[in-house]
Amino acid sequence: MYCIFLSDAHLKGADDPNQGRLVAFLDNLDTEKPDAVFLLGDIFDYWVSTSGLIDPAYANLMDALRKLYERDIKLYYNIGNHDFFTRSVFKKVFAGMDIIENGIGIGLDGIRCFITHGDMIDYTDKWYRVFRFILRSRVVRMLAYILPAGPINYIASSLSRHSREVWTKKRTMPAHVLDEYIEEKAAQGFDVVIAAHFHEPVIREYTFNGKKIAYINTGNWFDTYSYVVLKDGKFDLRYYGKTA
Repeated sequence: MYCIFLSDAHLKGADDPNQGRLVAFLDNLDTEKPDAVFLLGDIFDYWVSTSGLIDPAYANLMDALRKLYERDIKLYYNIGNHDFFTRSVFKKVFAGMDIIENGIGIGLDGIRCFITHGDMIDYTDKWYRVFRFILRSRVVRMLAYILPAGPINYIASSLSRHSREVWTKKRTMPAHVLDEYIEEKAAQGFDVVIAAHFHEPVIREYTFNGKKIAYINTGNWFDTYSYVVLKDGKFDLRYYGKTA
């Protein structure tokens, strides 16, 4: 089995050069034809769409994804904390795409994987959880339908910028939190946890009560250009544009 995992491009419109890099990468996958591509969230820095229509700023990326979709490459999209309004767009454009809300357990090459964006791992960050709940509430969704596109995009951009600033200052969570999370998934029988959100590419091995489990973070697509490959039962961390 051949799968690709990537996340956190935080694309900021048509002029963002990272969109071109990501499109080139996906176009190459169209030639390689993996079995599945997992997009683990925050591909867009923000995208508010209430109509289900494609934002022209991201037409090139959506075309690249459509090529994969039309070649029967399975697509998964794990909603991130910046791009949760993309749900309606992807459901309309890619009827067969699996939209993941809060993580999913899935078997790949006989490996039990838990896949998540990762923004809910840190249970100690109470303010973020409240903020997340408000943003995804019915009231906010109703406002998005009522307000004109200009104000909505301004608000979304401001919130996205604030989120980045907070995360840039924080960048870490208590060391024990991730360990507890991975231990919990090991107890549930998972062999691998694949996450995003933290922007640091890593593959790390753990053992809890004799149970081995790997933690993988896909990194990001704005400075490391990292992604993860599962091929023939083995996970590898790779960097786009680097040959070694």
